[in-house]
Formats: sequence, structure tokens, C-alpha cells
Amino acid sequence: MKKQTLILGDVFLDIFEVTEVLKISPERPVPVLKPIKIKNLLGGAANVANNIKSIGGSPFLISKLSNDKILKKIQILLKKEKIQFKIFSNKKYSSPIKKRIVENDHQFCRIDNEKIEKLTKPHEREIVKFIKKNIDKFEALVLSDYSKGFLTQSIINKTIKIFKKEKKKIFTDPKNKNIEVYKNSNFICPNQKEFFEFFDYQKLPYNKISTTKLFKKSLSEAFIVTKGSKGISIILKNGKIIDIPQKDINVYDVTGAGDTFIGILSYLISKNLNIVTTLKIASEACAKVVQKKHTSVLTFNEFKKIIEDFCESENIELNLKIILWKLVGLKVGVTNGCFDVLHSGHIHLINECKKNCDKLIVLINSDKSVKSLKGLKRPILDIKKRIKYLKLLKNIDQIEIFNEQTPEKIIAKISPNIIFKGSDYKPKDLAGYKTMLNTGGKIMIIKKLKNFSSSKFL
Repeated sequence: MKKQTLILGDVFLDIFEVTEVLKISPERPVPVLKPIKIKNLLGGAANVANNIKSIGGSPFLISKLSNDKILKKIQILLKKEKIQFKIFSNKKYSSPIKKRIVENDHQFCRIDNEKIEKLTKPHEREIVKFIKKNIDKFEALVLSDYSKGFLTQSIINKTIKIFKKEKKKIFTDPKNKNIEVYKNSNFICPNQKEFFEFFDYQKLPYNKISTTKLFKKSLSEAFIVTKGSKGISIILKNGKIIDIPQKDINVYDVTGAGDTFIGILSYLISKNLNIVTTLKIASEACAKVVQKKHTSVLTFNEFKKIIEDFCESENIELNLKIILWKLVGLKVGVTNGCFDVLHSGHIHLINECKKNCDKLIVLINSDKSVKSLKGLKRPILDIKKRIKYLKLLKNIDQIEIFNEQTPEKIIAKISPNIIFKGSDYKPKDLAGYKTMLNTGGKIMIIKKLKNFSSSKFL
């Protein structure tokens, strides 16, 4: 089963009431609005879960709400998005509502209806018991704190302790000004205002020495500070700061952008991606979301496009590309050869390979490897020229050189979904055959064009 991300936090209903202006009121100089339609959307921690689900993750949400109509509406929305959840209900709890009045696709005003009621001790015990029992199913924890009473100091401490013991990553989107509340979170992810409030609460000036003190109090690996149009700053406990700039975009609606960020951040780091790569992708995702209406998420195809564009534009290693391609379900194919003096047979092979995979990696023998296979007079063209001509073919996504006689080692490293080879080979004779048996990959034999072989006419 796919490992899940556990999300603990406050849930509320985002309501967008779309209106149009009829006239200016004769009573006061304010517009008279006519309601057109109402849209109910998941807010808070439920929106974090929805963001993880939309990009192919598997979230599990735990929260609390009053036993009322709002609870039922949120349950219907969660089930519609196929998000697993446990929501603890109590008449004393609040079911927060954030209602936006929207006119001409822009927020006219927001009405919040909520009260803060803390999680009860019986419910806390039940939640802790559930987490302990199911900890093996979870790969990461997200604490989505909106200060509505669910994330008490006690539940935070106990949950973090469980995940820390299992060496699983903990991500916190904070609201409390006291950073010690979130002690032992791996990543604390405030916006810029919230980050400065940590210093104000501790009565510390904002400088490097004070930041070191915050790390000692929080025992975190990094603070990841979102700064809107100014991008993102990663502050590591060794004092190093890495800035990720934000592209210039037309912002349409920032509702829920923070939920998108922590959702995608937790999902990607849980897949063992490095922090810089993760934040670049998360930044692109947030940029896409704030250009949409209302509380929005990425579609899976939008996320896939972000990944593909990132892999093309960034100078990244093959290993990382493969992880990212497979993360969004792209089928990775491999073929290999000397490709000495490119001819119609080669082009036919490449075109047929690409028809059956999303990303095609061509493994090419080095000059040394060609000589050991075909004699001292080969290759006719050196490796640089052979690669130069292969790059002219649009259906190749990546070219990799190998020095051995066969690409067995590099195929095992790539672990492709499919291996392609011409019809003068049998599947059992191919380099990578054992790898495909072990991983469940496939081998496809491509029927060769007749009378096309560099060995025959050289």
C-alpha cells in the first residue's frame, strides 16, 4: 500500500458566494449585490490534504468539528475527493466558516463565523492511540495550525514524539508565536510575518545570533519562510540561507496558497527529494494556484507539466530526473547501442521506442566500449559527434554514455519501466533482462528495418 501523509489541524468550510452589482444603494454609497451561486470548498488542514491528493499523494486527515450541517458538508467534500479522514465531533466544538462575497471574480469582503474550542482530553487520547496503532502506514506528519483549538500543546507534543521515534519527517505550518510549541518539528514553515513574530515573542532582535537561539529552542532542521512575491528563504541550522526567487506572475487569488505549499513540500521531501529541488517545484506550484479562482489545487496534469518543465529547464542529474518522472507516472523507456553513423534503421528504432513510452533514455557506448566490441577501427565517429547527431532527433529525452561492453549497470540504476531493442536480439539475451524480472518492467522487441546496419556497410 502507498504510504500516507498524516495531516493534523483545523478544518473549516470555505464558502464563495458569487454576486453581481445591481446598483448603488440609496441608503449609503455601497453596492447592492445580487447572489448568483454559492461554492463550498475545503479549507484549512482539509485543503492541505486536498493538495496532496490532487498531485498523486495519499493523505489522511484528522481534525474536529461541531456535530452540525457544516460537518456533513465537509464530509461530503472529503469523500468526493477520496480523502481518508477521522473527524471528531462534539456539540461544544466550532465548525468554522470563512465566507467570501465575490463580485466580478474578486473578493468583495470576507465573513468569518467561528469560535475557539480546545480538543477534549478523551478525543486527544483516542487520536494518540489511533496514531500509535497505525504509525507504520504513515511516512510523514503535517501540523496545519490555524489556532482554532485542535492543535493543543499536548497533542502536538505527543504526536511529534511518535513520529520522531520512528524517524519520520514532521512539517509544521505555524500560527503560535511561541516557536517552542512546535519543538522537534523537522521543518517549520512560517510566512514572513509569522517568522518575525517568533523573534518578537522571545524579545529577540532579528539577526543571526537570535536565529541560532530559535534553532536551539525548536530543535528543527530548517525554517522555510515564504515571502509572497519575494520568493522563499530556507534557513538552515548551520546558519546558511538559500533564497528561491519567485517568478513575476499575475496573482488572482492567494486563498489557500500556504496550504498548497506545505502540502507539496511534505509530499516531495517524503519522496527523498532534496530541499532546494522541492522548494523550486513547490514555488512553481504555488505560482500556478494563485492564478486560479478561489481555494484551488493543482490538477495532476498541471503538476506533471511543472515536473516536466523543471526537468527540461534545470541542469539536474539523471537520477533526479528519473525520480521526478516516475513520481508523476511517466513511463521511462531505455534503448542502447553504438549509433555509429546514424542511419534510417536507428531513426526507425528511436521513433518506435518513443511511441511506447513517455521519456526515452538512449544509452550509448563510449569510444572505448565500441572498440572492445567492434575492433580498433571503430567507431567511425567519436562520442561527441555521435551524441551531437542523436540530439537532432526530437524523440530522445536523455542520452547517457556507458564504458562497459553492456549497459547492465546503468540499466539497473535507472530501473526503467521498459527496455527496447531491435529484432536481431532475444529478450533473455538483453542487458537488463534480470533487472526487468526483479522490478516487473517490460521488454519490447522492435522489428528492424531490413538492410540497415552500420556494421554491414562500413
